[in-house]
Amino acid sequence: MIPKKKIFTWAAILAALGFCSLLLVKVPALGLAEAKFCGKCHAMDYQVSTYSHSSHALEANCGDCHDPHGLVTGSLYAAYTGSRDIFRVVTNTTPDEIRATDLSKEIIQDNCLRCHGDIMGDIGDTRENGGVHCFHCHQNIVHPK
Repeated sequence: MIPKKKIFTWAAILAALGFCSLLLVKVPALGLAEAKFCGKCHAMDYQVSTYSHSSHALEANCGDCHDPHGLVTGSLYAAYTGSRDIFRVVTNTTPDEIRATDLSKEIIQDNCLRCHGDIMGDIGDTRENGGVHCFHCHQNIVHPK
């Protein structure tokens, strides 16, 4: 019988290694938030093509807009959405039209405010007082419909 202390120690080590591996999603050198990586999936051809021809392609990668900025929250969210997307491709259940979820819309809006804070300082958060997300009016900048 293996002592409980030894099982707990190994479980803690494996959990720590798993958590550290998860954080690798946000390491820029690995390129996991770049269009080259995201574009490996045929379902993202349109998104990668429109992004590549946008002004954002010079300054931001996919993760800059679509993932939370925090190391832990960004890593968790990227791992979740990446796993979901891989599952959809493998099971051939990718939707015909890829749309942002409500949570994704909030993340994208927060990233608009983070990067364009100098401009938004005068305007404020466009969601306030029943307003709309930035990309409601600026939807054609990166991924035109």
